[in-house]
Amino acid sequence: MKKLFFIAVTTFITFNALSQIKEPIIFTFGTDTVFKSEFERVYSKNNDVKTKQPTEKEIQDYLELYIKFKLKVKEAYSRQMDTSDEFIKELGGYRKQLAQPYLVDNQVTDQLILEAYNRLLEEVNVSHILIGCAKDDLPKDTLIAFKKISDIRKQISENKISFDSAAYNLSEDPSAKSNNGLLGYFSAFQMIYPFENMAYNTGKGEVSQAFRTQFGYHILKVNDRRPSPGEIKVAHIMIRFNNDKEVAAAKEKIDAIYAKLKQGENFEDLVKQYSEDYSTKGNKGEMTWFKSTAQLPTDFKEASFALKTIGDYSAPVKTDFGWHIIKKLEQKGIAPLAEQKENLKYKVSRDDRSHISSKVVLERLKKENKFTSNEKELAKFTETVDTSLLRGSWLPLAKSKTNAVIFTIGIQKYTYDDFSSFIMNFQTPKKTDNVGFVVKEFYNDYVEKMNFSYEEDHLEEKYKDFKNLMQEYRDGILLFELTDKMVWSKSVEDTIGLKNYYEQNKTKYMWGTRVDAAVFDCADVKAAKSVKKLVKKNLPDTLIYKKINAKDPLALSITRGKFEKGQNEIIDKITWKEGITDLPPNGNNITFVKIYNVMEPTPKELNEIMGLATADYQAYLETTWINELKAKYPVSTNTTGINTLFK
Repeated sequence: MKKLFFIAVTTFITFNALSQIKEPIIFTFGTDTVFKSEFERVYSKNNDVKTKQPTEKEIQDYLELYIKFKLKVKEAYSRQMDTSDEFIKELGGYRKQLAQPYLVDNQVTDQLILEAYNRLLEEVNVSHILIGCAKDDLPKDTLIAFKKISDIRKQISENKISFDSAAYNLSEDPSAKSNNGLLGYFSAFQMIYPFENMAYNTGKGEVSQAFRTQFGYHILKVNDRRPSPGEIKVAHIMIRFNNDKEVAAAKEKIDAIYAKLKQGENFEDLVKQYSEDYSTKGNKGEMTWFKSTAQLPTDFKEASFALKTIGDYSAPVKTDFGWHIIKKLEQKGIAPLAEQKENLKYKVSRDDRSHISSKVVLERLKKENKFTSNEKELAKFTETVDTSLLRGSWLPLAKSKTNAVIFTIGIQKYTYDDFSSFIMNFQTPKKTDNVGFVVKEFYNDYVEKMNFSYEEDHLEEKYKDFKNLMQEYRDGILLFELTDKMVWSKSVEDTIGLKNYYEQNKTKYMWGTRVDAAVFDCADVKAAKSVKKLVKKNLPDTLIYKKINAKDPLALSITRGKFEKGQNEIIDKITWKEGITDLPPNGNNITFVKIYNVMEPTPKELNEIMGLATADYQAYLETTWINELKAKYPVSTNTTGINTLFK
């Protein structure tokens, strides 16, 4: 992720420096020159210069940044880092990603985005029945599966059997034995696209026609349709149990917490004291936003969305993970299309529905790139293939590996030999007995792959912006790799250098005055008295906690640590001196603090500020490196040229 972010930040830079002698020079470095047009172009990609004239300071700040960038990139090329196999492979991966927007039909994609958004506004509750059938099953087996699903549908429509009974007894989906085929509520992108389509195109209470997916033949029944309730944000208190034996004890504890809530105690305080969901405990029990179709326990979701008013909390709810008390924090409807468009576009590109766009693009590419098929040669090629192809073990003979052309794209010819290699790489056993059918399938796949591959290979020639973008990524990857070597990884691996840097600068990293203290939060006066007696005996906190909570698991909580001002609100309220300090009662709760030691300011140990010290060391390494590059590639700025910028 760090590399992707780094490359994204640097994609505003293009390196084709113009050689126009009359154009104002902005700066030179080594033997290279940056002209006015280049600097204005890269600055404008990251700043709105049409509505706001850059100030002199903004230009100077950007100029310094750009000089450093150019120096680092020049050094990367001088080290021939762009010739390594690792770099070439990585750039190829990014190229695949960057090419994708050029290989889709925007109009079709926009239609699919709108369709998906409209479906997000509604949830469907569906049951289904499956009769398994693979894509390459023999026609007779496919027909048997189709007749079987059709017969089941007929029995249901004639009320000879209920849908639930048919699912339980006849469906080949193993889960039907436990759920009668019920899938529950879902929305867009949660099922494969053909299934989603049929669900949304079937009326409430109706049974669909038979339809096929990659898994076989289905029929489905729409049990309910409802507007999406949107998203909800909740906080919860959770008491875990790991097995059935622990359920009762966990229930006793959650009930005690629930009783405290009903008596008026603060939800967030109880989260802090008792919740055993350690991923949310430090954030007042708050969970991230989720929808009613999220992959969460059904009981948890239903209890959450059943809460009517902000601030309401549920009675204890049991899930497979433990007991929960849920508090409603916020709820919102589905965000407008404009806010979701980019996310939906990404999901469409990763979903089966993307094939719709691919087919449209394929036909366009065939025309633009002058695709020509040679059906006669395809027929001749098919005659060279034997039934071993059906077993996935075909080995082409000489007559299958000639230079005879089966199709062309532009001036590129694709031969028997090319096609044979493709089949060899992708053949698998088939259930059909028709060799010609399998060859035709391979041919269609090969035609599609080669048309898209041809287009991808020629994108730089057709689209200038793609050419520039590839250059930006090329330089961005090199810059990342070299900076990582010279700064980031070095700061981590050079432990001696980091330690020396720390020793020379340790006064930058000082603790303020601190106290070594413990906060004892007691359920009542009786518990507080018992706790104080044990504290005065200097017993360990763990032993005190165990003794006091033996009968009542909520009797005592302890917070122990070393604190600066601002790190603990209770510690901040008291005078910092050794001994016990009582706080005013809070209802039945009694709180007191034991300060064991007041600690004067001292330098923090390196292991205590490793992140900060490492960041400072990186800045030091970066500055040192830039100075070395400036010595190697002397930089000269041209004030006259700089004064012409954006004028």
